[in-house]
Amino acid sequence: MKKILFSMIIVFCRLSVFAQGYKIDVYIKNIPGQEVILGHHLASQLLPDDTIILDAKGHGVFKNNKALPGGMYFLFLPNKSFFDFLIDKDQFFSVTADTSDYDNTVSFKGCEENTRFQVYKKYLDGVGKKRKQLLEDRKKFKDDKKKIAEIDTQLKKIGEDSEVYFQKTVNENPNDFFVKFLKATRRVEIPKTITDRKQQYFYYRHHYFDNFDISDPRLLRTPIYENYIDTYLDKVLMQNPDTLIPEVDMLIEKSKSNDELFRYMLVHLFNKYASSQIMTSENVYVHIADKYYINDATWSDPKFISDLKKKIKNRKKCLIGATAQNIDFNEVPSDTSKINTLLSEIRNVKTSGLKIEKSTADSIIKYNLKVEVLKEYFDKFAVTSSLNEVQAKYTILWFWTPDCSHCRKETPLFHDLYVKKKLKDDNVKVITIFLQKDITDWKRFTQVTKEWLEFIKKHQMTDWTNAWNPFDPFRINYDIHSSPVLYLLDQNKKIIAKRIGYEQAIEIIEAQLKAEEKK
Repeated sequence: MKKILFSMIIVFCRLSVFAQGYKIDVYIKNIPGQEVILGHHLASQLLPDDTIILDAKGHGVFKNNKALPGGMYFLFLPNKSFFDFLIDKDQFFSVTADTSDYDNTVSFKGCEENTRFQVYKKYLDGVGKKRKQLLEDRKKFKDDKKKIAEIDTQLKKIGEDSEVYFQKTVNENPNDFFVKFLKATRRVEIPKTITDRKQQYFYYRHHYFDNFDISDPRLLRTPIYENYIDTYLDKVLMQNPDTLIPEVDMLIEKSKSNDELFRYMLVHLFNKYASSQIMTSENVYVHIADKYYINDATWSDPKFISDLKKKIKNRKKCLIGATAQNIDFNEVPSDTSKINTLLSEIRNVKTSGLKIEKSTADSIIKYNLKVEVLKEYFDKFAVTSSLNEVQAKYTILWFWTPDCSHCRKETPLFHDLYVKKKLKDDNVKVITIFLQKDITDWKRFTQVTKEWLEFIKKHQMTDWTNAWNPFDPFRINYDIHSSPVLYLLDQNKKIIAKRIGYEQAIEIIEAQLKAEEKK
């Protein structure tokens, strides 16, 4: 009796463990001994979960003691084709198919939800074929009004029948994941009573997620999740930080219902706005990083998080809408003779620095001595000023250096356009900021400084404010890692555009000036 009882306990335990996992019997005709892959959709990806080799009869079993997360799965076959099915509560079932015709031969036993899913798919395929044929016929009879009217009536009837079939499916199976997925694929219907376009937009926006449960991780494991989210962010919402940031917060907070969903949402949005070419996306990226990623992305490398903290700290200072950080600088004289004097002094500066480099002093002392020489030369730029002192309707900051080929090409073109457009008359000021500050290679440093002054003189750029301060932290404050870099400021020194071309900056200014004239 004890042996029988003990055996029953073992069997019961095995069944309990197994019942918590999955077992999918697969019968695929015409591919005996071939490999079949079980995988799942994850946003736009197809990811493998398990692999089996079919026996001589085309039979194989996927099984594991751990249940599969709900979602849309697929069987990937040797001919590189696949068919989809659903996984939810029922994870013990069989699937049969014939490679000659998957669409019409796929069947399930032990999972009624998948049977309903396949039936609905076949219905949609049939409807699609009818609609396609009618649309082709419509083109053929484009000059026959009577025929066109008949076809339109048939198309309308197909649409109405499809809606009835959809509602019937939803009403009869309210608890199916299949139904939840089906509803999530449908667009929001705007009531016909709303005729104002603005009101239609706001209704559509506010009801966009009525049929789509952001917090359901099962929907993440379908092909529609990522596109649905991105469409909302990219095409439904206005592309400005004030609109986007609250909606990004909403998406992230709702995703916290599931660890996998939260990780996907955070990583996807973080990467999306980090790589976006839209200027204001940086504000969203910084917000996501600062509020969520740095604190919650426990899966990330600690060094990456540490570097990210520093990057975000600097980026915060120069976001669109922020007040530009002040820059103290000395100005290149507008008098050509005074520029010549500064150029002649370069020879002495070069000689002094090279003597220091060749001395026996240690590297720290050498560096400090060269800084003293640099300060002496810097003081010869008689006019000192700061960004905060500049009075202008618009200010363009142009960070550049003549040893950058792109800078050499773009800077004169920028200046010519500035003169041609007579922007000076519109109280638009340009402050060019010389980026050179590396004094470890003194010969190169003095050569580039000489080229900078000669460039200003050659291209008659003295109607601009040509600024230099190798001791100001503007590289950090403006996140400068390349050149040239442009920032556009309004009269209150608010950053209204950044990292754009000078032509685009001028277009923005002209548009703003025209808008002000109309008021």
